[in-house]
Amino acid sequence: MSLDWQKAPDQTLINGCLQGEEQAWAALIERYSRLIYSIPIRFGFPQTIADEIFQETCLILLEGLHTLQNHDRLSSWLMTVSRRSCIRRIRQKPAVEMEDEWETAVPANDPPLETNLIQLEQEHRIYQALATMPPPCQALLTALFLTEPAPSYEEIATQFDIPIGSIGPYRARCLKKLRLALVQLEQ
Repeated sequence: MSLDWQKAPDQTLINGCLQGEEQAWAALIERYSRLIYSIPIRFGFPQTIADEIFQETCLILLEGLHTLQNHDRLSSWLMTVSRRSCIRRIRQKPAVEMEDEWETAVPANDPPLETNLIQLEQEHRIYQALATMPPPCQALLTALFLTEPAPSYEEIATQFDIPIGSIGPYRARCLKKLRLALVQLEQ
């Protein structure tokens, strides 16, 4: 039986990467790509610069993975590496050139970057925990909380072939499983 790298915990992926498993590396990058990309985008960099920062972060990960002491903090480490790459970019470019290069700026009324980074890390943990859950719960929670626009209870009842009155208790059981999965990820 072969290992399903997509569902493997970070520790297993890291060990696989350190042993030269290409599938482990691909799964690790796929798992964290959204998180890594979100930081330069949040800084207001255009997609081309965000791509470069993503590549830099992945290269630093490849070169430094063996030095990572606390594997449970991989997401925080990646956010720090990406954030530092963004800051280096800002310091290296003259302000006028930056204005011409950037397609969008961070609006002044946005919350502080650190707040957004914490929120992104929390969202990432939720996605990780959701990926470990049984498919019916994954599907229900995705439909209820991650689908835009949110479907009505009638649509969910039809999609899952369950009575409308069962959605609430089913949701509660799935949320309890999600909380347990989140606790397991923290250990």
